[in-house]
Parts: sequence; structure tokens; C-alpha cells
Amino acid sequence: MPSARDHGSPGRRGRTGGAADPRPAADAHRTPIHATGHLRNRQLRSTRLVTATAAALVCLGALSACGPDNAGQDAGKTAAPAPSATAAPAGTGTGAPATGAPKPAGTGGAEGAGKGIPAKAWMDTKSIPMDETYHYAPLAANAKPQTGPVQFKGMELCHAPIAKDDEYGFAGAASAKASVGFGGDRWTAQQTLLFVGDPTHSSGTKQTTNMVDSRLTDALKGCAKTAPGATVKVNSAADAPYFAAVLTVPQADGGTVTLHEYVVTDGGAVSELSVWATTKGGAQPKDAWKAPEDRYVGTGMTAPMCEALPGCG
Repeated sequence: MPSARDHGSPGRRGRTGGAADPRPAADAHRTPIHATGHLRNRQLRSTRLVTATAAALVCLGALSACGPDNAGQDAGKTAAPAPSATAAPAGTGTGAPATGAPKPAGTGGAEGAGKGIPAKAWMDTKSIPMDETYHYAPLAANAKPQTGPVQFKGMELCHAPIAKDDEYGFAGAASAKASVGFGGDRWTAQQTLLFVGDPTHSSGTKQTTNMVDSRLTDALKGCAKTAPGATVKVNSAADAPYFAAVLTVPQADGGTVTLHEYVVTDGGAVSELSVWATTKGGAQPKDAWKAPEDRYVGTGMTAPMCEALPGCG
């Protein structure tokens, strides 16, 4: 019986005796032109995706080169850090630091330690002797920061220098002076504030504060030893929470300084109020002395100081 081969059955071989079809097999499955276009598009998209991914990885490795230009800065540079705030000088009225660091008088800050003397630490001028006559300008507006060991007015007039070993205590954490008045034979008032530190954190701070107070009051009581011809009258009791005295100190030019001196110490702070006038040839100050009782002056110094600076009371 004849087989399908004998009759040239259709299939991969032709009908002429089983010989192979001379056309290439690829012709039977040729890819349409439009399909080829789609394939190329897919290949391009794949290539672009790989390229974009590689670029992103490069940016991650060198972000400064690929990132934003930081508002005009050169690529790869970083903005300089903003300067830290430094403490302005005590008292905004003088236009003067703060040291640093420190918070200046006139800002009303309450930190005190290392920040300058806060504005509210200064006494109200109504508590200053002679304010009834002179109506002194606010102390905080006239305050100036001090650097290094502070020189109290009483020690200055009595020519009593600070001992080298005591300078650390008189430097403290912050200090400032504020002067108001007219000078000459009219009364000038000056408050000097020294903040040694918060004694609640260190017993040594309280000891240092007491040392400063002792050196200051001893210099006032012994003024005649360092300023020949000086007289001293202490008005406060030994156990009073303030020191008050009246001094007369001859000057090299023949004049005389009459000084009313007040000192209070509380917590880690020492405050001195000096009110003085300078006269010639034994004359008296131009305006007669008017003052509240010493204890009221002392309270007027202590209350704001302890409200503003830590460690009082």
C-alpha cells in the first residue's frame, strides 16, 4: 500500500518526491515591520531606564555635585554655618556684647549666669538717694559690661587694689556698671553688679561671693589705711543684711570726694551702690543730701537682683 511519503504528503518537505523546500525556514515566520518598531522602542526605553538608574546611583555617591546649587553657591560646596549669637553688652541704651557671649541688660532675660546682667536686676532709681531731686535715668539703659576683675567704686576711691589671688572671684560669671547723674559737685550714682554664679550648684561659689563681699567692705572700713586723710563712718549694724557707710576721701588735686556707699550680697551676687560728689577747698556738695533710710536702699538693691539672678534667698 503506498505511504504518505510516496504521494508527497504536505509538511516540512515538498510534494516532489520528498525533496526539501528550497525557501529558508525563516521566511515562514518573518516578523512584521510594525512589530520590529515596537521591539526597538522597548529596547530604547530599557536602555534609558538603565542609564537613569546609573545616574541616580552616581548622584547618591556624590550628592554635593548633583544636588541643588544652594541658591547660587558652587556645586559641591556647602553653606557656611550661621554665626552663633553672641552676647550683647549689658545695656542697650549705650549701643555697646555680650560677651559672649552673655544675655545683655535691657533684654529682660532671667538666666544671668554667663549671659550678662539682666535688665531687671538693676535697682529702680526711685530707691537711689537724691533721685527725688535729680530724677535719675534708668540704670539698665546706661549699663556697661565689665571684663576681667570688676573694680568697685569704693575700692577705687580708697586705692585698695584687688589681690592677685582674689581676681578670679571679682571676675565672676558676669558683671556690669551703670552710672547716672551730673558729676562734679552734684551727686553721681553708680551701681555695680557682680554675678559670681549660682551657689545652689556649688558651695564654692557661695564662698567666693562671700570673699568678694568681705574684701569690698574691709576696703571701705580700712579706707584711711590706703587713702591717707580719708574718714569712714559705718552706719549699718554688724548683723544687718546690707552695709552702709559715709566716706570722705581727699584727692591729689586738693578736692574731696564725699561718698555714700551701700553693699548687699545674696546668693551668688554682690551689688554696690555708690553716690558721690566732688568738691574743692572744703566746700559742700551743691545739693543737700536727701535719701531714704539705709535699709530701704538696701532692699531696693536686693529685691530686683534676686528676682533676676538665680540662687538668691
